[in-house]
Amino acid sequence: MTEAQIPLIVSRTIAAPCSRIFAAFTDPAALARWFKPNADTPVEILTYEFRVRGRYRLAWLLPDGRRPVVSGTFEEIERDRTIKMTWIWEAPDPLAGVPMRVTFHFKQSGEATEVKIVHEGIPNDMACTVHQEGWESTLDLLSDTLIEGQAT
Repeated sequence: MTEAQIPLIVSRTIAAPCSRIFAAFTDPAALARWFKPNADTPVEILTYEFRVRGRYRLAWLLPDGRRPVVSGTFEEIERDRTIKMTWIWEAPDPLAGVPMRVTFHFKQSGEATEVKIVHEGIPNDMACTVHQEGWESTLDLLSDTLIEGQAT
């Protein structure tokens, strides 16, 4: 098995119902508050068609002046359960053109929800580490945003 065949899995239990967490993915304005690698990195929602076969394109404005852009297509959306999408970085990112897939799984557990991210197709350990750090921080921001009542 090559490294690219080993998926990155990040999960977190968030103190919010599944419906609120899922809703935070559906609205571009809500998404802009938390879908980023850290609180100090603004995200631009360039395209966001939240539907099966809909496209998305996002850019992050990093402190060092870089502006990485990722784009893809929503492949599967099952309300309050699953969001599956392709994930492709654009040039000049070192991973530009490498086809990846990200799946978000939501599972209600009492008053909380387990959010599990499965990121497939990451080509090497360094990229895996960077994506893991980004997804962990993103889930922290999602949780904080929901607790503060800023997301849907």
